[in-house]
Amino acid sequence: MLFPSYRRFVAALMALGLAATACSSGSDNTTGAGSPVVVVTTSIWADIVRNITCDGLVEVETLLPAGADPHGFEPSLSDRSHLESAALVVANGLGLEAALSDLIEVTEDRGTTVVRVGELVAPGADPNPHVWFDPVRVADVLPETASVIAEATELDYADLESCVVSYVAELTALDADITDLLATVPAPGRLLVSNHDSLPWFANRYGFEVAGSVIHADTTLAQADPAQLAALADRMQADAIPAIFTEEGEAAPDAQALADRVGDIVVVALYTEALGPAGSGADTYIGLLRTNAGRIADALT
Repeated sequence: MLFPSYRRFVAALMALGLAATACSSGSDNTTGAGSPVVVVTTSIWADIVRNITCDGLVEVETLLPAGADPHGFEPSLSDRSHLESAALVVANGLGLEAALSDLIEVTEDRGTTVVRVGELVAPGADPNPHVWFDPVRVADVLPETASVIAEATELDYADLESCVVSYVAELTALDADITDLLATVPAPGRLLVSNHDSLPWFANRYGFEVAGSVIHADTTLAQADPAQLAALADRMQADAIPAIFTEEGEAAPDAQALADRVGDIVVVALYTEALGPAGSGADTYIGLLRTNAGRIADALT
């Protein structure tokens, strides 16, 4: 948990860091090669940004390390320097990066543009933050996102436009592929139980119902409630729900305990918060969604 004075503390450190930078290096928010730096909070959005900036027109730095859970990531003082060097910060928003919010707000207060792409997907609302599980909604906001990137980095939007159009087409094709892949799941079995409430955007896009979650919250930091787990066990038994979907790389003891209680249940890990390692099939945004869809289809058919 962040201390109340953390934002002021970070602001003071940033002021000292910026002053030192001005005296020593004359930094202009570019790399040594002259490319503007865009700092992105998560690996999922970093991959998306690389694609719409033609994989090289900007230098994309990912703030969270590989496999890190954005719900609980605590920033270090070294993270300040990454944000300090940015021409633009891309965050999900909607409360996903709660422990980073003060640091991001201080950066924004100092004049760095921050685009919260989740809030572009769902403007004026307070929805579940896992918006990337709907590739169509993501595709819809990419032109606006690229326009903000172009303005903040002083690039010409025309230089990005062909890459945006191409990537939107890839996401549109992906959506059709996922729809076909999930067509094998019969209507009565299109019920999802997850470790935390990470799948409503996926469910809404592809015609599923979220029957419940082990942690009845949209963050992994919350705790399971015994009464709610008992009700969920009853629901799973009544509807013969065969699987619980957890987070790849994260321990899920309550999910396993629920599976043991219900009986004849598989616990299936999905890539929910971050890309997978190279060779995992989920090391790109498109690969992550396709891999997850395949695991869901296999578990429910």
